[in-house]
Amino acid sequence: MGIDQTRSAFDQMQYQTHAVSELTTIIQTKKIPNALLFSGNENTGRKEAALLFAKGCNCLSKKQFACNHCKSCRKINANTHPDILCVTLLEGKKIISISQIREMGSTISSKPNEARFRMVLILTADLMNIQAQNALLKMLEEPPEKTFFILIATKISFLLPTIISRCRIIRFKPLTDKLIEQYLINEFKIDRQMAIIASKTADSDLRKAMMYLNLNPDNTKKGLVWMETRKWLLDTLSGIIKTDGTDCISKGLMLSQKLSTNPDLVDDTIAIMKTFFRDLIIFEFHPKKIVNLDFFDFFADIGQRVETKIMGEWIKELYETEKRLTSNSTLRLTLDRFFLKIAI
Repeated sequence: MGIDQTRSAFDQMQYQTHAVSELTTIIQTKKIPNALLFSGNENTGRKEAALLFAKGCNCLSKKQFACNHCKSCRKINANTHPDILCVTLLEGKKIISISQIREMGSTISSKPNEARFRMVLILTADLMNIQAQNALLKMLEEPPEKTFFILIATKISFLLPTIISRCRIIRFKPLTDKLIEQYLINEFKIDRQMAIIASKTADSDLRKAMMYLNLNPDNTKKGLVWMETRKWLLDTLSGIIKTDGTDCISKGLMLSQKLSTNPDLVDDTIAIMKTFFRDLIIFEFHPKKIVNLDFFDFFADIGQRVETKIMGEWIKELYETEKRLTSNSTLRLTLDRFFLKIAI
């Protein structure tokens, strides 16, 4: 149960001063809660903050909050501290299972090896199934000695109310589109138009925006796929909307079939589609505020063909589609339903 401490060159923590200040106060008052819940978007520094908190709780220096030089801090930084445990999704799995929680429970049934306070970090805690959450709830109700839990969740509504009630919630604010855009331009000399497209499509996630633009060497292939997929998808959507009748239905179902063959790209596909349908509505009122600036001529043309009310219905259907996919509805049938709504 190790912790991957890799991060982008962009230090998220400097934009989370409120959260860091709250965590610092907790340590200074020496009143460590049994459980903390870090809520917020992906890649907003929550895991980094958890490790910082663990260092602060166990730092051997009497002069600094987390010195990064003492034995305890160095072990946490090196991911070798025996009392810093992590539960996360196993490769190829979509949920955190009860067996993972039970394994963790067995590990913490004995006293900490050397830490003043042992940390159990549960990444993507909102992906625990109900059985796993109930197993965790028993531990939160009777926590082991000198042990605290940190749950990291994006959608805290997926957690049991009883779990939420036993946690102190620390909120991490999302990065703004403008901040990500400026970072991409200043650090990587990215063209402003592409920086805008990537930052707005990534929904406050810097690492995702960097992946879109091939700026992360570990995800070069995925970045290339995204750029190709985006161009193809927007061209295809444009063609569907410009087509009437049976041909429109046929094109929509063909697109649904194509997208269903690669489930790993569904989240990125939905993100692209969100920007597309948003632009349809925005263009009439603020044409310079659209995301997909390279499709400006299409939006100028389609605005004269489709009523704003209908565009609004399309956006509602897209968000309903996303909700259905999140609840594990069948991918192909869900996409078919959406494109049929667009065509009719």
